[in-house]
Amino acid sequence: MTQDRMDPTDVSLTALSRSVTRTGGKYLCGLLRCSLADREQVATGDLADDLDVSRASVTEMVEKFGDGDLVDHEHYKGTTLTGKGEVLARHLLWRRCVTEQFFERELALDVDVETAYRIGFEFPDAGLNRLAERIDHPCDRTCRATEPDECAQLTVGSA
Repeated sequence: MTQDRMDPTDVSLTALSRSVTRTGGKYLCGLLRCSLADREQVATGDLADDLDVSRASVTEMVEKFGDGDLVDHEHYKGTTLTGKGEVLARHLLWRRCVTEQFFERELALDVDVETAYRIGFEFPDAGLNRLAERIDHPCDRTCRATEPDECAQLTVGSA
């Protein structure tokens, strides 16, 4: 992951929808998870295994991201998140976490990972911020985990 950072308050659903699709976001989240597992550059096979998708799907998505904006990719070496890519991935994970915890705490409903991710991705920013306030979510618009095992929300399910 590169060191350039975006301010978490700059991340919004509007910014996400212009930068990445819901499926693309899962790949960014997978790259973050693999990066936090001490892999400087993430190989196509490692990300495919993490997301339970084909290597061809990973290659296609990385190529769609292009080089430099969300990811940096070197053929035969691997892929890393840029600062913007990392913040977007962490924001998507935060959205999923807030959604999942709201359903569990406020409605006593278990929502599967895929559904929580999908709802969190689609929910308006203002509404998600209100949910986060209501459940007193500890993170501020981005997941703060520094290791894969630190936060269950680092996993977003299969792409």
